[in-house]
Parts: sequence; structure tokens; C-alpha cells
Amino acid sequence: MIRILLVEDNPVYARAVQLLLGEVSEEEFDLVHVTRVGDAMHQLDKGPFDVILLDLNLPDSGGYETFANVHTRVPEIPIVVMSSEDDTALAVRTVREGAQDYLVKGEESLKPRTRAIHYAIERQKAQSRLQNLSLVDELTGIYNRRGFMTIAHQQAKLAQRTQTYWVIVFADVNDLKKINDTYGHLEGDQALRDIARLLKSTFRESDVIARIGGDEFAVLAYAATATVAKSFTRRLQNMVEILNASPGRKYKLAISLGLASFDPHHPHSVEDVLAEADAAMYEQKRKQKEESPS
Repeated sequence: MIRILLVEDNPVYARAVQLLLGEVSEEEFDLVHVTRVGDAMHQLDKGPFDVILLDLNLPDSGGYETFANVHTRVPEIPIVVMSSEDDTALAVRTVREGAQDYLVKGEESLKPRTRAIHYAIERQKAQSRLQNLSLVDELTGIYNRRGFMTIAHQQAKLAQRTQTYWVIVFADVNDLKKINDTYGHLEGDQALRDIARLLKSTFRESDVIARIGGDEFAVLAYAATATVAKSFTRRLQNMVEILNASPGRKYKLAISLGLASFDPHHPHSVEDVLAEADAAMYEQKRKQKEESPS
């Protein structure tokens, strides 16, 4: 069954779409209808969808911003935008920016609508397979540096439009070389996978988590302040301690952390915020060395 999120404020058109899809097969589509972008975000948090049918002009959002807000939030879900004939140029722009297709309201043919849905899903699957080859770290299964920077730039653009704060957390695994030299590289790889797993358990599903270097990780916590991010890092350190206390551990993992915030009123580039978080991490690492017994 194909799960569809229909975001349309016109009840007449929404009902028409429901009826048209129902004529194809009652069992083929599971359609959830909302009238606002805010309600759509709530539905996307509740569960996965296969495709989004998105009207570009809604009570709480209009034009290209409607598509940009939804696409940035769930870039992995194919979006088919819906527009009037007067908005065809806008619809074409959304396709250039990542929408899978567009439908012009008023078209009477059923086939173009259902075909657009099926094609959108298949194209998105193909794109995801290609993107996974270049954006995901093979060892840990989280994003690599390229994936992190790609999505972080999207989030930064959205944050500037919506005046939203976000934070980058930079993490470095301490003494990974010692683990590799003492226990072998397979154990070192397992240590990196352990850290990736703890990061995924600590941060939210909406946060961007990546391994950006050999022993370096970064997290972009969207719509979060430094205070919120610090609560995440405390939880992360606690989870590392719990892991270290588990039976059969050959060695103890340790990480150094640094934070840097993005202020939409005084915006900086993603690269600048990442570099600031990196510098804060090295400062913590330096203090840890000074405080550790010789």
C-alpha cells in the first residue's frame, strides 16, 4: 500500500483527489489529508509516507517557501507539487530544486495523477540509492562529510528564512590510534560504530549525524539552543560511561566535545560554525590532558 500525505486546503479539490485515487483501487492508496504545512510536519513526525502531494499555496505558507520547508524537513520523501495553471513556472522551479513532479489543478485525466505518484516514488528510490553511495559513511551507516555538508547547507538556508537557531556538536574519539595499535583495526572500527550508535540514540531523529573524518563526528541539532545541545552532550557522556561499564569491555571509550551555535540574527556559514565547534572541541581536549594525571 502506498501511503500518501495530501496537503491541500481546498476541500473540494482534496475530495476530488481522494475520489480519483479511490477509483484506481481502494487498497492501493492510504491517504492522509491535512490543510496546513504545520499539520503536515506533525504527520511526518508521527510516521513514514511514500509520497507527498503538496499544494503550494496554503493558509500558513505560500509559493516556493511551502515546498522548501517540507523538502528540507524530509528530503528523502518524494514530493509532487500541485499548482494552478497560473503557477506552472513556479511548479517547474520546484522540480529543478528537488520536487519529483507537478500536477496542474483542473486537469481531468486520472492517469497523469496516478502515474506521477508512481513515477515519483520510483525516481526517489533510484536517487536515494545513488545518494547513499556518496553521502553515507559505509562503516557506521550515518552520513559522511559530504552528506553532512549537503544537508547542513539546506538547514542553514531554512534557518535564515525562518529565523531559527541551531547548533553543531563536534565530537572526537580519544586515543583511537591506541585502540587500533593495541587491539587491531577491527576493534577500532567497532569503536567508531559504537560512537555512531550512541550519537543516534542521544540525538533526535531530525538531527543530522555524520562521521566527517577518521575519528571525528558532527551533529547538527536543528531548532536547538546551546543550552539544549549541552543537555544532549551530557546525556551522550553518560551513555559512554554506561557502555564502558558493560561486562567484557577490553578498553574504555572517551570522547571530546565542542559546541557552536548559529544565530539567525548574526548568521555565519556552515563551515564557520563547524570550525568554531572543532576549535571548542580541541580546547576541551587540551584541558582534559592538563587535568589528567601524568
